[in-house]
Amino acid sequence: MNSSRPTRLVTDSEVSAYEADGGVCLRGVVDPAWLARLAAGAEEALKDHGPHHYIQSAPGDPGFFYTEYFLWRRLAPFRDFAVNSPGGEIAARLTRSAQVHFFMDGLFVKEPKTARPSAWHQDQVYYPVDGNKVVIMWFPLDPVSADTALRVVKGSHRWGKSFSAVMLKDDEDVIQQDQGHIRPPDFDAEGDRYEILSWDVEPGDCIAFNGMAVHGARGNMSGSRRRRAVSTTWLGDDTVMGHRSEMEVQYNPMLKVAKGERLVDEELFPKVWPKR
Repeated sequence: MNSSRPTRLVTDSEVSAYEADGGVCLRGVVDPAWLARLAAGAEEALKDHGPHHYIQSAPGDPGFFYTEYFLWRRLAPFRDFAVNSPGGEIAARLTRSAQVHFFMDGLFVKEPKTARPSAWHQDQVYYPVDGNKVVIMWFPLDPVSADTALRVVKGSHRWGKSFSAVMLKDDEDVIQQDQGHIRPPDFDAEGDRYEILSWDVEPGDCIAFNGMAVHGARGNMSGSRRRRAVSTTWLGDDTVMGHRSEMEVQYNPMLKVAKGERLVDEELFPKVWPKR
């Protein structure tokens, strides 16, 4: 059976780096057997697409970019990981939370020669969730080099800015202008103004970042290496419902929770820390 505990403790310095920088790479914190099971689940998802899947690569893209969300609702490996993996304990440590609930997951597959990048964005602007203790943990299912793995704009979670969501429509990235949000800058074009955090990662590692940290990823221009990863979102002590109209379709089951209420409904947000 896969271990429900991290393979090592998250250190004080890693927690401090997460809080200060908005993102940190945790080396070897999860038994790779968990990732092998998720990799098998990823292949199942690629063969049998769920209701929240998207083909992100354009018709002329020589590769293939696939994303799917809420896999934990329909595939056993993802459900098992959400409820029984060390993720809840790691999230509790990073957010200094007494209690953690699981929110959602996402699968990101970039086959070799995939040109389309993942646009710079903040995950939490897509969620109907408010609070400072939202942590996303990105688990690679394959060895991934820093130029292809997820990248984080250092300190961006502390800017006090909400950037408009970047939506995929008709094979183009479209900026959705939300009230109170601003258009995200081109962080690659203005690289001298920002420090970008990036890491080479292996299965068993985890890139953890704050829900308001700006992040993105390049395409996968490798000629032969796949880039599969699972992104998971965990909710700490201060998180509450914050309805956002653009999320009505995919978040519909959870919109019965009133704005400002704690997200503790066990059916929608399983409690994963402390363990039962």
